Amino acid sequence: MFCISRSLNLFATLAAAALLVAGCSTTGGSTADDAETTGSGVKLLSYRCENGMQVKASYPTDSVALLRYDEQTYQLHVARAASGVRYVGDTLQWWTKGNGVGSTALLSPRGDESATQTCQQI
Repeated sequence: MFCISRSLNLFATLAAAALLVAGCSTTGGSTADDAETTGSGVKLLSYRCENGMQVKASYPTDSVALLRYDEQTYQLHVARAASGVRYVGDTLQWWTKGNGVGSTALLSPRGDESATQTCQQI
């Protein structure tokens, strides 16, 4: 039973990652009303960062965030946070606060807080 559950979880994560990459090839921003949805029903959220870059994010499970940023896809896992939800990966940290259009997220290279970008959901 554990193997089946784990396989389904892995399949859902990989399917969401593939759809995240495909969804990022579209142009234009999304809003809460017209946010893109992956084939597995996972919402694909758009954020605009203060440096002008765009981040696409999806959350296929409660503990995983998939980010498309700077032409690369990153898989991050939930980590302890005092407030909001913080996700960490090998090279990035993504810290979300709030829900919906206008909510914020902090994007930073792991270990270099001085390069943190504030991003806002659009």
